Order: sequence, then structure tokens, then C-alpha cells
Amino acid sequence: MTKRYLTSLALTALFTIAGSASAQSVRLAVAPDSKLWIEGGSNLHGWSCKASSIDAMIDVDEAGLKSMSPTLLKKVQVTVPVRNLKCGHGGMDGNLYKALRADDVPDISYILGTFDVVPGASDSFTVKSVGTLKIAGTEKTVNMDITASKLPDGSIRAEGELPLLITDFGVKPPTAMFGTLRTDNKVTVKFSLLVGPQTLTAASAGDRR
Repeated sequence: MTKRYLTSLALTALFTIAGSASAQSVRLAVAPDSKLWIEGGSNLHGWSCKASSIDAMIDVDEAGLKSMSPTLLKKVQVTVPVRNLKCGHGGMDGNLYKALRADDVPDISYILGTFDVVPGASDSFTVKSVGTLKIAGTEKTVNMDITASKLPDGSIRAEGELPLLITDFGVKPPTAMFGTLRTDNKVTVKFSLLVGPQTLTAASAGDRR
């Protein structure tokens, strides 16, 4: 009896592993009009720095393509090159790059860890996520609510914002005008991503975490 049980258990595990290995992941396309920006304040006025480009990898189970169901998410990783953040003023850009150690750590990155999906009205839902945010070489676990809605063409618009203290990442709030302008410690990262039902490429096994 024990031998039969162990054999059955081994076969079950084998089929489970085989099924997982054969499951195909596909990478969704992120529309060019997707945007991410940072808002903050100072002792003189508010400011905003927008990312000129976003590198987003969103992998889902192949079965999720038609339904675009968030429950079939397998991987989300967003990378923003620090020098792609533009504040509308060259001096502010330079101060920001210096504060974020762009020469040593060229990218800001976010990797989704776990999430729960809360259905909303009609075709909307909220994703309560826990992920890892890396700024200036320091990683922190962050909690963020992402609101999303399905559009008539089958794509999904996902929006969210994340308030944070930059000193938590070892970053000193930038100053300008010989210290006359002092930025606040608190900033808010905001984003609006449009994800289409088209695939970019099949996610390779090496990409999966």
C-alpha cells in the first residue's frame, strides 16, 4: 500500500511538472501612449518629471489572451532608465540624475510579487499588489492598488499611484539655485499603462522567474 501510494504521488508530481513546463507564456504589448511620471513639491513650487519611454514586460498564461484576465498574470516587470525622466528644465534634470545616482544605477525597476484581484463594476477591477521597487540601488517592498478597466477593443487600461519617501531609498532630496529651491522628501509615482491583446513574443523559459 505504501509503495503504491508513493508511486502514485511520484506520477502526480511528474505530470504536474510536465504540465507546468509545457505551459506557454506570452508577452503582451504595451501601447506607446502609456505613460509614467513623478510628481513632487518644493519650498517654491510643485514639479513633475515624465518618463520619455517605459520598458514593460507583462507575461500572461497563453490561455489568458482572449479573456485578458488579470488572474492569469505570470510576470510583470517595469524598467525606467533614470535619464529618460524629463522635468522640463535641464538644471532640474541634472540634479535629479545626480540624486538618483544615474551613472552608477542607470535604471529604476519594479517587479510584481503577489497580487489579489478585486472585481469592480462592469469591466473594471482592482489589483492589490505587493512588489519590489528598486531606486538608486536600494530595494523596498511596496504595496500598491492598481485600477484597471477593459476597453471595447479588448485592451486594458491600468492606472495607479505610489507615494513614497525618497530618503527610504537612500536618496537625498535634490536642491537647485544654490540651495534656494529645496524639493520635498515625499514624491508620488503615477502611471497609466495601456496593454493590448496582441503579443510581442513568446516569453522564453529563461525569462520566467
